[in-house]
Amino acid sequence: MSAVSIPLSYPSIKTLLAGHVLRQRTESRQFLAWFLESYYRLEETELEDCICDGVDDKGIDGVYVNDQLAQIDVFQSRLMTKRKVLGDTELREFHGSLNQMRSPKSVQLVGSSTKNAELSRLIREKEIEKKVAEGYKIQGVFLTNATRNRDAVGYLKTASDLALWDAPELKAAYVEVDKTGPITNPIVFKLSKPFIRYAIEPGMDMVIAPLPASELVKMEGISNGELFSWNVRQYLTKKTKVNRDIERSIQAKAEHKYFPAFHNGLTILCNSLSCTKTHLTASGYAVVNGCQSLTGLYENRSALTPELYILTKFIHIQPDSTLARKITDHTNNQNGTTYRDLQSNNPIQTRLQSEIHKHYANDFTYRIKRGEHPEWDKQGKTVIENELAARILLAYDVKEPWSCHQTYRLFDDLHSKIFGRPEVNGDRIVSVYEIYESSREKLSAMKNELFAHYGLTKFLLVYLVRLALESDHTGNELIQRPSDFLSQPDGRNRLRSCIGKISQMLVRLLDAEVERRAIKDDTTGISIPFDFKSNLKGQKAVIDLGTSVIAHYGIAIDSELAPAFSELWKRTARGKRKKRRK
Repeated sequence: MSAVSIPLSYPSIKTLLAGHVLRQRTESRQFLAWFLESYYRLEETELEDCICDGVDDKGIDGVYVNDQLAQIDVFQSRLMTKRKVLGDTELREFHGSLNQMRSPKSVQLVGSSTKNAELSRLIREKEIEKKVAEGYKIQGVFLTNATRNRDAVGYLKTASDLALWDAPELKAAYVEVDKTGPITNPIVFKLSKPFIRYAIEPGMDMVIAPLPASELVKMEGISNGELFSWNVRQYLTKKTKVNRDIERSIQAKAEHKYFPAFHNGLTILCNSLSCTKTHLTASGYAVVNGCQSLTGLYENRSALTPELYILTKFIHIQPDSTLARKITDHTNNQNGTTYRDLQSNNPIQTRLQSEIHKHYANDFTYRIKRGEHPEWDKQGKTVIENELAARILLAYDVKEPWSCHQTYRLFDDLHSKIFGRPEVNGDRIVSVYEIYESSREKLSAMKNELFAHYGLTKFLLVYLVRLALESDHTGNELIQRPSDFLSQPDGRNRLRSCIGKISQMLVRLLDAEVERRAIKDDTTGISIPFDFKSNLKGQKAVIDLGTSVIAHYGIAIDSELAPAFSELWKRTARGKRKKRRK
């Protein structure tokens, strides 16, 4: 991966940290927050909970518990304002401070003796003492905007439990978000009706004014959706009831003068805003609420009359700032807006989209909001809906297939658990999607067709594939580092082939297990089928079913009736070599 040009020297780096600036945050803390969001892909609340930088922090600026890898990452953040080179001194000091976390007794001592309330709370709430006792690995992570010198390189060779994220490493691993920026060309509106100008705080003004719809539809980026790139969703077409109602209201010209009374209006964020008694000028603007209405007005612009005014709220703020995201969320927190819509501007989702579109440009697109780029469905690429990706990850990574029908939770309370982890990157999304597709195809072989076609069965099978992979050394490597497998020659096709064969065996075993669990009524002699509709929604029932199927799968592997993933992966590699020799 080629390095990206991002400003890491001081004070230029402050532009990267702008979204994390708060009065209570030191610049070092801002730096760590930016890193955890950009590289560990954590949600705002999660990353804040990880940080404990402050007085008496014992040299520990943050702690992240990765239950997937059974690893505890301990951070130290050094934002260099003058020095551009990092030697081994700071690394040695930090490496020594990690000894405080290597045993349950020392962790307990740190938690009870520190005067840093955040560190004490973090140790308690994350159960660090318990997890160290269970064998979790302690990994030191040193973060700096400087560049390692020869002494640092030499020391790192002796410290396998220490990772250094310095300027070259940060640039090499940075994922640029290819999100469309705000509309830069200024637009001027004539203010012919009374308006309100309100200074929220220094540098942040708001103007609320009724504006002619005929002028609003002249804004750039309506037809191609660029104007709404910061909105939580794109235009949902005329198929929705709301949009049909909007169209009927526009066509009813007698109602045009009442629009300001019964329409919620538009919210527009802009980099630049100026207002006189007669004119309003905005540039660097984006519509974050009102996409459906404005697009409806645009598509019916021939029916607009001079009486049709829309109440429009302009807010002077950077559209990509943290506060702007909060404004977008709150103004869209209404009926008809889903949690998926509200997460569409979350940096976790936009970064995943950018990563997939960059590295799989010819094969995949990743849709993060409803109505986004309908033309993708006709381009011959595979469109991965982030809602489906969430359900697959919930079954495969989180191992909770019994919750996959609760789609309302995927982008609400489960979003951080599903997506907010450093290992969830573009490669992981593609790999689990390939696992899902190759396993789902094998369900057609099931004798119990009702069970095979039930909505949760395909996610149960993904869960079973995960359990099967965990029983194999190479399978565990795939779980932890899917990028290593996808990057091999013909990696995706090899993965689908191997998972397909494993799934075929699992489907047979699952079919037999479901048949075995049918209950025979001794009185009537009638066999009552396995109640999959209720059982697949229960944690205990699914775990019990999975335990039984995987036990039989293990017997098949040990008896050499079926090959393990490691053997299948080797076979596909040999097959590729034979083809090349021919």
